[in-house]
Amino acid sequence: MRYTYSKVLYFFLTIILLSIISSPLIAQDRVIELNFAQLPDSAQDISRTLQSIVKVRDPGGPCQNGLYLLTHYGNREDLFEEENRSMIENPLKNRSWRYCSVYTAVANDTVIVGRNWDNENVGSIIINLYFPANGYSSVSFSRAVDLDFPLNMDLEEIIGTDLGKRLLLSPFYAMDGMNEHGLTVAVAGNRGTTQKPLLGKDPIYMPYLIRKILDQTKSVEEAVKLVDKYIPFDLDQNSLNSHLMVADASGRSVILEYESDQWRIIESDKSWQVMTTKTIFNVSDANLRDKCWRYKGISEALDKTKGAADWHTGMRILQDVSQIGTTWSVVYSPTSKDLYFSVYQHWDTIYHIRNPWDN
Repeated sequence: MRYTYSKVLYFFLTIILLSIISSPLIAQDRVIELNFAQLPDSAQDISRTLQSIVKVRDPGGPCQNGLYLLTHYGNREDLFEEENRSMIENPLKNRSWRYCSVYTAVANDTVIVGRNWDNENVGSIIINLYFPANGYSSVSFSRAVDLDFPLNMDLEEIIGTDLGKRLLLSPFYAMDGMNEHGLTVAVAGNRGTTQKPLLGKDPIYMPYLIRKILDQTKSVEEAVKLVDKYIPFDLDQNSLNSHLMVADASGRSVILEYESDQWRIIESDKSWQVMTTKTIFNVSDANLRDKCWRYKGISEALDKTKGAADWHTGMRILQDVSQIGTTWSVVYSPTSKDLYFSVYQHWDTIYHIRNPWDN
């Protein structure tokens, strides 16, 4: 009798252990609260910004680099315009691009936006809290590699140098973010298209367009009107290899694709919307599920919940469609205006930034 009981106990313990190993859970009790540094306004904007750096993680090896928070003050528009001109004049053909997943989900007056950034060459992750002189403040993710910092560089050690002043450009290189009104935007790779100049429309580097959306719009409608002023590009002035998803606190979302010299606006007939690296315009949901396993995985998960997802469920969806190069995974809440995220696929450690505008 004792032998039978031991065998049964061993059997059930083995099943439990295997289920834990094969299906790792995101630990809710490992949430780490992060706060941006808030410096007194007695200092000049540049020094105030650079002195605000907070190092959360030390730099390491490939896909295991640093994590920093930076609070930005002052007018950067001239600096950003100069950087945009530099992007026009210096093509980025050899720079790695983005292979990402983005989704929105709306249920019971709660909105979440989930995103995986699936490009491992980030240098380090910089999370910016930016207070523009004329515009809405926002939180956004940027890659240190876009600022021409060497891999594995400790950014905290260069803030007093001329090289460290490149950190002032970090908000320009926004890859996703959310502003004080809950307007959220994220970019993902897409098939390449060719642009041509159009009278009355300025060429704009895609991350800079994301910055303008965060700075100047508080709803999907306003974002759609704003992008219509520009011709987007990324690897060079005449080409685009990405598309955008924009969502707001009302629960509305759109995917924006620039094709045949005009913006295509794609809405969803569901309470959720999914964007990966496949073109969405004029492509059926069935076709997208067939062609992209990440699109299918996210869609099926949201099918089951009918769009209902809290941050924990939202993060698990991102974990299930993560790839070798996934470097950050973030769940934004446009309604509560906070965000949960993991970095470098350490799913057992979740960081939380509480609404930074809730004073």
